[in-house]
Amino acid sequence: MSIRCILAWVLVLLCPLSAAAQDAVQEVRACISRNIPKKSSQQTVHFTAVDRIGGRREFRGKILGIRGSDGTRRAKLCISRPPEMRGSEILSVENASSSPETFVYTIELRKPTRLTGEAAGGSVFGTDFNYEDLQRWQLLSRPGTEERLSDSEIDGRSVYVLVTRPAASAESAYAKVVSYVDKQTCVVIKAESFESGDRLRKVLTARPGQMLKEGGIFAPTEIVI
Repeated sequence: MSIRCILAWVLVLLCPLSAAAQDAVQEVRACISRNIPKKSSQQTVHFTAVDRIGGRREFRGKILGIRGSDGTRRAKLCISRPPEMRGSEILSVENASSSPETFVYTIELRKPTRLTGEAAGGSVFGTDFNYEDLQRWQLLSRPGTEERLSDSEIDGRSVYVLVTRPAASAESAYAKVVSYVDKQTCVVIKAESFESGDRLRKVLTARPGQMLKEGGIFAPTEIVI
């Protein structure tokens, strides 16, 4: 299933490394942090899911983000279309030392449900997105380690290359995620998510030449998974 959405994806994780390696990673983290709204944000999003036989399903809504006084963030996806899903919401709450908590509200259940265990890795409204993917795209931190590889180039743009390995306690669907961060905009313009056994599961791409800038923050107009 191919999915397009107007959404920025960044990975912000804690990483206990050697001093030299930590400094190298910190340079990338500092770039990413500069592109995260300091207090609050609102994004209008349009998801288009296309299956293998060409069937299409579309969602529209908003992503609202806010940072608390303790520095942790929370983000909520609010669906407005299609009409039968209007009012459905997903709330992700960042924790300082563990994976974000996820709460789902649907018009069928009429009450919020906290997702735990395997449910937290489930599909978002029947798409190939899982809740972990959504948390990463909403800029929420997850426990794990990071390693910076040699810088590279994508479509003529100089990029940082960062390998993220989720902690065992994070109950991640992935063994590692390789992110390519555009040095000019600090946006992840490519990310490769690997399952155990080094099996590539998902690839995210964004066109660096098609960026929006609002209040000093960059975001791609479209990403494709």
